[in-house]
Amino acid sequence: MPAPRRNQVPRPVTQFSSYSDASSSYWPPGWNFHRFVHATAEDNEALPDDERAKMQAGFRDVLGEDGVHEMARLVWQQQQRLEKEASSSPRPMLPTPDWLKAWKRHYRGRPWGFVVFRVGGTNLDYEEFQSRIKRIVELPFDAAVERGHSVDEIAEARSTFEIRWVDAGDDGSRDKVAGDLDHQNVTDPVERLRVKYRALRESGGFPPGLHLPLFLCASADAMASVLRIPPSSQPGTSSPRWRLGAPFLLVVAAEDEQGPVDDEDSESCGVGEKDWFKPVFKAAAEVLIEELWGVAERQITSMRNLTRFVRGAKIPDIQSPENEDTDILQGEEKADDSDDGLDDMWWSAHTPPHRMRKRRRIFDSDP
Repeated sequence: MPAPRRNQVPRPVTQFSSYSDASSSYWPPGWNFHRFVHATAEDNEALPDDERAKMQAGFRDVLGEDGVHEMARLVWQQQQRLEKEASSSPRPMLPTPDWLKAWKRHYRGRPWGFVVFRVGGTNLDYEEFQSRIKRIVELPFDAAVERGHSVDEIAEARSTFEIRWVDAGDDGSRDKVAGDLDHQNVTDPVERLRVKYRALRESGGFPPGLHLPLFLCASADAMASVLRIPPSSQPGTSSPRWRLGAPFLLVVAAEDEQGPVDDEDSESCGVGEKDWFKPVFKAAAEVLIEELWGVAERQITSMRNLTRFVRGAKIPDIQSPENEDTDILQGEEKADDSDDGLDDMWWSAHTPPHRMRKRRRIFDSDP
């Protein structure tokens, strides 16, 4: 019988030592914390939306919002460390964009990207719009090459990236989907699009890389935001963020999110957490890959936190008569007097710089 081992070094505490199956008050059948941390694209695709919502609510129930943010940060750090350890390259690795990490890990060789519904702009140059918006959305590919990432690898990622266009009109002339029949009795324009999107996701062979908890819309205003910019002023890889007049697309949450119930004090102030969720919002086209796709693909950050700092927008009702014409290209978006319109556009899930500046002014003015 072997002698007992003494003076063993204790097992090191890992960054996940404080997490376990008890970190959520609900787990979908067959899921636990280990599977959540190591979930594949197929796992996320097979998990029903209602089960994912219950699991996320379970995390918030146990960990709170700050705890969920911290857990998401640790999960991402763990993935980065594993990639670094697996790399055989002796030279230092340049920081890899999150979208590129997710693509290499789950979607290499497979389609990935966004579904975009056209919901207006019948009098605008649709083909020119598609050409311009494609170039703007794909700017992160050019930026990655400029930062020293493999030209061949970025070209491969670009070749499988897809903007899947779907016409939301009822004429049936282009891209008709099964949801066209199911949405006839739905009056809300957002819900009609959600019915169509669900039909697409549930159709056979729908790529996991497009299976997101959100989709995009090209309204007349969105198309005009792209077409009104002169060719010499088109966005580039060095264009500053958080600027006015940037071209955008509308982002729509695939499902409504059940938010928390605020106390009376929060409701009276109008700043309650329940007001964070925006089912529709504008997002700058040039950050859709770099900032939005990766967050949506991971499905760790709730839509409520994702839309906390952006003002909500609306989907035009395509079943109502439109009063649009090409004069929309000559117009400009009206800025909100309180913040110069900066809250109208989503650029990142992080706190916007102008919000940070406001906070500093408030703290600096305290006696």
